[in-house]
Amino acid sequence: MSSTPAQPDPLLDVWQVADYLGYTESAVRRLIRDGILPIIKIGGQPKSRIRIRQSALDALIEASTTPATSGRLA
Repeated sequence: MSSTPAQPDPLLDVWQVADYLGYTESAVRRLIRDGILPIIKIGGQPKSRIRIRQSALDALIEASTTPATSGRLA
């Protein structure tokens, strides 16, 4: 019985997040500023590069998803 190693959780740049969500970079930065999207600061300094875990994006999408309540797809 062999076990496969867990896949690492990718860290994405702001522009990659914008592409992933279909948003503009400024909209992604607004989500970060408003505390909606958690970030990781590489280097820990005020001007450090920021990254966002893909799992955080997936969790945000999942939490924001609502089921259809009427119509053919409900």
